[in-house]
Formats: sequence, C-alpha cells, structure tokens
Amino acid sequence: MAEPFDNDLDLHDSIEPSLAHRVVRRAAGVHFGAPTQVLPDDLDERASLHRAVHFASAANVDGEDAAESTASVGVAVSASAGADAPEGSTAQAAEGLVAGRPAATATSTYAAACELVAIALLDIAEYDQAVGSLTQVLPVVTAAYTQDGRDGWTQAIPQAAGSGSPLDAAEDKPRRRVNRAAVAAVVVVLALVAAVGAFFVLDGPGYIASMTAEVDEAAVSSVLEANTTLMAGFASNDYVAQTPYALSDVRIESADRQEDGSVTVDATAVLSNESFVSDCVLQLSFVHSSQLDRFPSIQGVEHAESPDGEWTGTLLSSTATTRAIAGVTVDPDFGDGFAPAFDEASQTCTFTASSGMELWFGAWSYATPYTYTFDGTAWTRAAGDATSTFAYNADAIAGSYAAGAGDSARLTSFKIVNFDTESGTFTLEYKATSTGFNPQAISGVISCAMSVSEGSEGSGDFSQADGYVYTFAGDGSSSAGDGAAHIEGVFGLDGELFFDFSGDYTKPAFLFGNPTNETMSISGTVSKAG
Repeated sequence: MAEPFDNDLDLHDSIEPSLAHRVVRRAAGVHFGAPTQVLPDDLDERASLHRAVHFASAANVDGEDAAESTASVGVAVSASAGADAPEGSTAQAAEGLVAGRPAATATSTYAAACELVAIALLDIAEYDQAVGSLTQVLPVVTAAYTQDGRDGWTQAIPQAAGSGSPLDAAEDKPRRRVNRAAVAAVVVVLALVAAVGAFFVLDGPGYIASMTAEVDEAAVSSVLEANTTLMAGFASNDYVAQTPYALSDVRIESADRQEDGSVTVDATAVLSNESFVSDCVLQLSFVHSSQLDRFPSIQGVEHAESPDGEWTGTLLSSTATTRAIAGVTVDPDFGDGFAPAFDEASQTCTFTASSGMELWFGAWSYATPYTYTFDGTAWTRAAGDATSTFAYNADAIAGSYAAGAGDSARLTSFKIVNFDTESGTFTLEYKATSTGFNPQAISGVISCAMSVSEGSEGSGDFSQADGYVYTFAGDGSSSAGDGAAHIEGVFGLDGELFFDFSGDYTKPAFLFGNPTNETMSISGTVSKAG
C-alpha cells in the first residue's frame, strides 16, 4: 500500500484523473442546457475529495483487505470533513471508495493537467452560453451580467429564471413579433430604388449600350478616312505626279471587347490612287461615344467619330503591301520627251535618255538607258551604260569647194562625191595646175577615207566641239607625169578643209631639152561652196 499523504497539496497532486473527471461535477444553468462540470468551491470539501479519489476502486482489492480499506477510507474522510459535514456531501460520496495502491497516472503533473482541462472546458461552456443568450431575438430568460466571474473577468453563467423573476412576468405578456417578410421587402425595395438611381446617375444606359453595341465597317471607314497619315499613302511620290487616295473594300476581320470596355478591331482595306494600290492591314481602337470621358488618352491622338456618332475611334497600327499600277511620269532630269515604258508584272519602267551634238559635217548621238524599279515603297532609278555614235552628214560634206587661203587657188577644182556615211569614205575629183612660166594642168580622182582621233595638245584649231579631230587621206591618179596623186586633210570649222595635195605632171623643156616628170604640191584651204 502506498505511503499516506502528509498534506493537502500531496493529495491534490495525486488525484487519479479518471476519477476526478467523474466526481468533480456540479450542475449549473439548466436553462441553457446540459450541466457544466467545475471543481467544488469549498476548500475542505475539495480536500476530502482529493483524499477519496487518491486510491483505486474497491474492485482492485480482494477479500478482507477490501473491507479494511473501505473502513480506513471512511475514517479518513470523516476525520477530514468534520462531524458537521452536511448530508449528501462529498465526504459521504467517498464512502463507496476503498483504499488501494495509487493509480499509475496519479502524478502531480497529470493531475494539474486534468484540472486545467476542466477549467478550459468550463470557460468554453460559459462562452457558448453567453453568445447564445446574446443572439436570441426574443429571449425567454436571461441573467444579469457581472464582473464577479470565477476567474475575475469571465461573464457569469446565466441562471435559470426562478419564481418571482421579472422575466417570468414578461413571458406572461403577449409577445410583439416583427414581420420579417415586411422588413425584408422594404429593404429590397430601398435597395432597388438606390440601384436604379445609381444606374441612371452613373450613365448606366450608356454603359450597357457600350457593352452591347457593335462596331461596323462604316465606323472603321470614318476613322481611316480622317487619318491624314494613312490617306497620304504608303508609297513615295518620287517620279510620279501626286494624286489623292481613295479608300475601298473595308472589312472587319475581328472585334474584341477589352476589359475596360473599349473594342479592338482588326480590319483590312484597299487604298489606291492613279499610281499605286495598297492592300492594308489595320488595327483600330473604338470606345462608345457615351463613355469617351473614361478614356482621356484617346482624346490626345488623332481620332474620329462614326457617321452616326455612336463610336469614337483611332488608328493604332497599319501595314500595307503596295504595288504600282502605272509607270513613272516625272523625272526632273528629262524634259517633255520623257515617256518610259511600264511593265506591271516586273514593276519596272525603262527609258533611254538621248542627246546629241551637231557638227557641220555630222552629229553625235548619245544614249543612256535608265531603269526605274518600284520596291513596294518608292520608285528608284538606275542608269545603264551610255553609248555614243557619230553619223556623217553626206549632204553637208559632198559637193564642190572653193579655194581659200594659201596655194589653194592652184587647185582649180575640188569636188567630193559618193560620200558613204557608214564607212566614212568618199571620192575626190580634182583639177590642179603647176607653177612656172609654162604651167601644166592635171586632173584626177582620189579615193579618201575619214578617221577620227581624240584631240591632243598639238591639234590646235583642228579639234571640233566634241573634242575630236577628223582627218581624211587618200591616193589616186594624175593625168600627167607618173600618173599618181595623194592628198591629206583635216576638217576644220564652219565647212573648211585644210589639205596638202601632191600630183604628178610633165614639165616641158625650157627652149632646149626633153620634158620631165615632176610632182606639184599644193597646200591651203577650201570651203564648201554655196
């Protein structure tokens, strides 16, 4: 058997928890439901209870030891409780318990934990009952709330209404109940009135219209046509005459309503003028005109209204595939004769720029090919290799020439015939006379050919305006002497020819002797006659 306990603290710490849970009970607050269990308020009674529940039940002690234990427990309880213990007290309730070995859980730590649990359960029950009393619409009973709770601050447990309680009298009177349905109806009506008022004050109809209306092609066209940048076209006006653009084939591909109520529209359109056509891909943003104040950002950019005024929109982005439908028409480097050939399939134009230079005996022709290519945004020009050709003027060269300076007077006849412009050849028919006391006349024909060379420093006045020197030379026949003739010459300015001529002739004997074959030489200039 265990050692007897020396004081109340040891007994308190050794309470067997399971027994404590059963015997530490007190009924309270029957009005609010099941009884709540608390420790006894009387310290002597609590000490007696501690002694009684220290030992295990009589079922754990056999035979005489059980009876002896029961008697011992009874004596211990009676002595501690006092002779004047009231009937039915906790001391009497302990008579049914017997002494025995301490329970396995009879430790001070476990006992303290059990007591704390009991206190916590009490607090929870008190809280639930207090909340329940506050939430009753028409309570039947209630109790005063004080600051004298068991722990110094917890609300006291509501007590059951007794006889003579003011609440009993109140329960006898007819209860005045509130018609909850009427109250609810009034609240609903007031809420509806407030909602309708707010709906109109906050432009609810406009907002609903903005959320249900749809953007159409007319609204898209109106915004696009008002955009000056778009209507200026996607192609540069270089090499073409500027003409106004027109919008056509506007189609909405998609329209997505955003969280803020605006509508993002993806559309396509065709933009064209006399020179170009652009297939456009466009994105626009629209807001309902009634909600325009909610979108200050759209007022800071170029925007326009739909024809009916319902929508206000702006162009967000635009791209286009552009092609030329007509060729270039203007080039500041060329005059009135500018007329290039246009190939729409290759998006190119070709033009040959021609120029020339006139000389008195022929003309130069210069040709430079140009190709204009449209790259989707502008026409560009590229020059090819220039070519030049010189064409002799047979009519200007052929004919008779009159003697000029020098010995040219001795060349009594100088006539060019059969000038071939392709080969630059001609025939010279001449007549010449020798010098001396008895001059001799000769005639003949010389075949000549033209040649052209670049002017040099020593060419002097023989260079033409084009910078070239045009010469001729030829051999032929003479009617006398050894029968040969030769000429070299150069074309001068204004129809002049500078020449050196030599021709065979027969020189007669002077008084005595035989004639001899000689060569006469003539140098000078001749000019185209009439």
